[in-house]
Amino acid sequence: MTMLRWLLPLGLILTEGLTGFGRSAACGSRPSKTESDIQITVRVDNNVHIQADTLVQAELVATKILSQAGVRAVWFDCSATVARDQRQPLCDRPPEPTDLFLDFVEEIQAFSPNLNESTLGFALIPGDDGQGERAYISAPRVQATARWFAASSTMVLGLAAAHEIGHLLMNSRDHSASGVMRADWDVNDLRRAAQGDLQFTKDQVKKLHAGLFARMTHQNIAQVERAVSR
Repeated sequence: MTMLRWLLPLGLILTEGLTGFGRSAACGSRPSKTESDIQITVRVDNNVHIQADTLVQAELVATKILSQAGVRAVWFDCSATVARDQRQPLCDRPPEPTDLFLDFVEEIQAFSPNLNESTLGFALIPGDDGQGERAYISAPRVQATARWFAASSTMVLGLAAAHEIGHLLMNSRDHSASGVMRADWDVNDLRRAAQGDLQFTKDQVKKLHAGLFARMTHQNIAQVERAVSR
């Protein structure tokens, strides 16, 4: 779950240039893997018609954060509005264990009424040791947050995407005291993000990899973590 702490020192400006974020895999491409990278596929449902260039830039932000954790993300636009002749075949195939679904919607409270009004997104985490695979992000809330903080909306959108994907891969609703998995970001977090310095913690990187291994081997994360700790 992604939330923002409403603190706004005067004069804060986070640039549209996404300072500190390098170029990464473009949406829909299949990048070559290194030995340290584990690849996931993210099927995007753009229900709110976010502009294509904005969506690609947001995906680049999330891709960079995940890449720093050794996770390579490949994105596919699987929106219902995509023309049939442009639709990727993968969109109609049964999901693989490392396939995730990210839905951009108007209002996330329609999916979970108890969410706080400052919540940008949430991930569906099953409580029966099953693997979560779907997350939702409210595009209007992201835009309102970006205006409030004088921040880049594409950056906030990408941060929210990385955060919710983190919940899914770790199969956990837990948050951290620092980094991209904080429960509520403040202006200092967004400043760090603009410098490319809002990342997963070392402990979270381990949990991301354990979660991915659990998906690929059809185990639960607790089993994997116990095996690794021996």
